[in-house]
Amino acid sequence: MTNSLKSAEEMVEHLIASVNRSHDGAAWSYDLTSDVDNIEVASARGAHTLRIHPCWLRYVVSQGEFRSCVADEIEAWYLLRHLTGEVPVTSVA
Repeated sequence: MTNSLKSAEEMVEHLIASVNRSHDGAAWSYDLTSDVDNIEVASARGAHTLRIHPCWLRYVVSQGEFRSCVADEIEAWYLLRHLTGEVPVTSVA
């Protein structure tokens, strides 16, 4: 189990690095926490934290659903902000 969580966390680290490179001024980080059911985005003062339950993360990675369950959460955050006029639309790499 430890290796699978470590592997899943490395995927999140790569995702966060990619998002921060792809979006000018982006300040994303992540937090593995049991304080959320699955996943959520917490934002404060221009910084965004992807909060992820470690057991859920391990599960979605093992099912091959990382992109649709984790990466698309950030994409959805940007799309929602675009729809409300808060940020221009760009794609997560």
